[in-house]
Amino acid sequence: MKRFLISFLLLLFCGLASLSAQPKKTLVFDNNTQNLGTISVSENGYTAVYSFTNAGLLPLQIQVVSEPCICTKASWPKEEIAPGDNGEITITYQANEPNDNMSLTFYVYSNGIPNPAVIFLKAKVKGSKK
Repeated sequence: MKRFLISFLLLLFCGLASLSAQPKKTLVFDNNTQNLGTISVSENGYTAVYSFTNAGLLPLQIQVVSEPCICTKASWPKEEIAPGDNGEITITYQANEPNDNMSLTFYVYSNGIPNPAVIFLKAKVKGSKK
């Protein structure tokens, strides 16, 4: 009986230790890289949507998404995302000049893990301004 009790307590301790080692909030993207393919220099913006899940145990709050140039505009949920719920970050990109390997990096700052999370936008921009 004593051996059983010690084994039970050891298993309980290991289980609690593994739970406390898990992050309290986790920002998980379905896909952290969006490729717009071949696009044209245009007055119209191109949009990429990054879906994510709060895989943590506490509400997730996105504070800011960096915009690496004036050619981008980011929008994100301002309200907290409950554990298990989903959200979206939308990036609008204004293609102003040709670039065969356009690649932008955005940093997502939140109370989640990782902080910052990183998302990428890629495209091949053809054409010229008129």
